[in-house]
Amino acid sequence: MRIRTQALLTKTTPTLILLSCLTYATSAFSATEEIVAGKTLLAKGNVKAINPETNDSRSLKRRSKIMSVEHITTGENSKAQFSMSDGGLITLKENTEINVSHYVFDEETQKGSATLEVISGGLRSISGLIKKTGGDYQVKTPVGSIGIRGTHFAVEVSGDDVYFGVYSGNIDIELDNDQTLSLGVSEGFAFASVSQSGAITPFTKAPEILSLGYNTSQAESSEDVPAENTSNEESNAIPVTDVASTDVIPDTTTVDASESSNTENNSSEELVTSDVYTDLVSEDIDSVSEEIVDIEDIQTIAELISERTGTFNYAEIIQSDVTSSVGNAGDFSLNLAVDFDNGTVPGGSLSLTDNQGEWFASYSGLINVDQLELNINFASHANKRADGDITAIFSDGLDEITGQFNLQEVDDTSISTEGSFQLK
Repeated sequence: MRIRTQALLTKTTPTLILLSCLTYATSAFSATEEIVAGKTLLAKGNVKAINPETNDSRSLKRRSKIMSVEHITTGENSKAQFSMSDGGLITLKENTEINVSHYVFDEETQKGSATLEVISGGLRSISGLIKKTGGDYQVKTPVGSIGIRGTHFAVEVSGDDVYFGVYSGNIDIELDNDQTLSLGVSEGFAFASVSQSGAITPFTKAPEILSLGYNTSQAESSEDVPAENTSNEESNAIPVTDVASTDVIPDTTTVDASESSNTENNSSEELVTSDVYTDLVSEDIDSVSEEIVDIEDIQTIAELISERTGTFNYAEIIQSDVTSSVGNAGDFSLNLAVDFDNGTVPGGSLSLTDNQGEWFASYSGLINVDQLELNINFASHANKRADGDITAIFSDGLDEITGQFNLQEVDDTSISTEGSFQLK
């Protein structure tokens, strides 16, 4: 993480600024109805798009167009995912409000630009060709604007705080107090929050708030660990206090952002601290990257999903590995149906036997970009109630599904079964 204080910008002639703004505004608004910026991959619950010119509201559903200028909202227990014209992906969690101020991409020249604004709630984005080809891609927040140098990032507006997370690449946040906060793989930190007053709190792990609300069932979350508490009461002084575990991160003294350290004691202490911070961030980013796998593959699969229609039944098991805590597991079967028109998994089931009887589970869910969000509706083991989880992703394009599951009896969780599978 880097924090830089910016110099004041040179004044520009007001007349030129006004003329430029008027020219841009006229061309942008006249093309609002004509330019399609993307399409909807998933719209769960109450998801709406509002035309800023006419104030007309429309409910978004799968394959609904996203225009280059839109105001988009998601309600309670709702979420949305969009595939943009440049191949980028945007996911909105529940109770989110964003402005798509400008999103244009020319397929012939492979050039474009985009400006988004997160007003409330949470947004995740995997940037597309606009950024990869050097175009201007900005995301505005209540505390500053993000300049994207990265590929996969998240923003969450929560009360007076805005949380930022970078899972691949880097971002530069131009804060309202004329400082620049840099986060990402090549920076000191990948996660941080910024308050309305400008106080910066970096984290050694992804804050839970950046993950909640995107998936129906959340993975086990680690405790949010702030690494330092940065105050901005003075424009150049950045006091750092140890609010994390002292076994992990040593105390540091106040660092003046405008001066480099010139004392031997401070130099050695800062060097050790920097190494520890870098190791922690690298470990966290590595663990997050394992979940992402390959961003270009995700974008390709998302496009395939948007084009496929009808309902497909996946029932032929290519390979599986299943175990049970009470003897050998056998007679394994698993199937699920995927409705590509509605972006849902209307139903599926799995079963197997062990020394105490039959395991059975039924489930349903939604398509979530390259993943299937599955909820177990009913599970049992030898007439005893059971519970568990099942996860799955598309593989080999959309021809196969790979996943894993775990089940355990409700009254005795030591009795369990788990396994992995691949089916087509």
